[in-house]
Amino acid sequence: MVNRKLGFIGLGKMGSLMAGRLLKAGYPLTVFNRSPQKSKSLVDQGAKPASTPKELAGAAEIIIMMLSDDSAVRQVIEGREGAFAGAHPGTIFVDCGTISVKTTQDLASQAENSGFHWLDAPVLGGPAAAESGDLPFVVGGEKEILEKVGDTLKVLGKKITWMGQSGMGQAAKQVHNMVAGIFLEAYGEAIHLGEKWGLTRKQILEVLSQGAVNSPLLGYKISKYETDKFDPSFALALMSKDLELAQKAGTELGLSLSVLKRVSDIFAEAKANGLGEEDSSAIIKAL
Repeated sequence: MVNRKLGFIGLGKMGSLMAGRLLKAGYPLTVFNRSPQKSKSLVDQGAKPASTPKELAGAAEIIIMMLSDDSAVRQVIEGREGAFAGAHPGTIFVDCGTISVKTTQDLASQAENSGFHWLDAPVLGGPAAAESGDLPFVVGGEKEILEKVGDTLKVLGKKITWMGQSGMGQAAKQVHNMVAGIFLEAYGEAIHLGEKWGLTRKQILEVLSQGAVNSPLLGYKISKYETDKFDPSFALALMSKDLELAQKAGTELGLSLSVLKRVSDIFAEAKANGLGEEDSSAIIKAL
């Protein structure tokens, strides 16, 4: 229902595209970003700016967030000027970024105790899917609450999968990105090995894209490998963060996950060496 008042917090590359689609769909939209200049384009299109998350929450029935990590989410949710301080009973919070399961469950518990609802709904796609409205969502939280925001999320993506209780959307996203990070590491090592043997990169990519190891991920990244240009669609620093989240969760659950640990360490080192703002496929440059 486009008459429902929405708030959107976090207007980076993904958030701006998602908020823009909601605005074009006719939703009344209030926006907040910690760097106010990132709100300007949406405000020029008709969105209302909020000076604090608290102010935004007072104007919205559904609050969608697209933020980078646990700390960023807590900064806009908690505290005297946070969204919880301004929200009305029944407000639905939808977190579309990737944060830890523990933080998600803690914030969901706080929300419930305050009369709010919390859904973790991380997305699996990148900017192209955000722009076209084809983002897949994996969602944790009450199914009945998901049904209440389903029409709104369908403006952003056609595939919405309920994973179970609070935190299970985040768990699913981290399982997904764990495999993606390992794939990128493997593709990078394979390209290096093939080139050392004397194969051209074009030949290696042709082989990888024809056999059993082909994947949508390779299709998304192949032009970056071909050109050796790694403009970010999903930054290496964000992949490093997600791998670290999965590794930490595995340790807490008593799992060794030795491949994940090694790949996570490689991504962390690459980020420390200045590759964090490049695409995650730029891990090939660190090998």
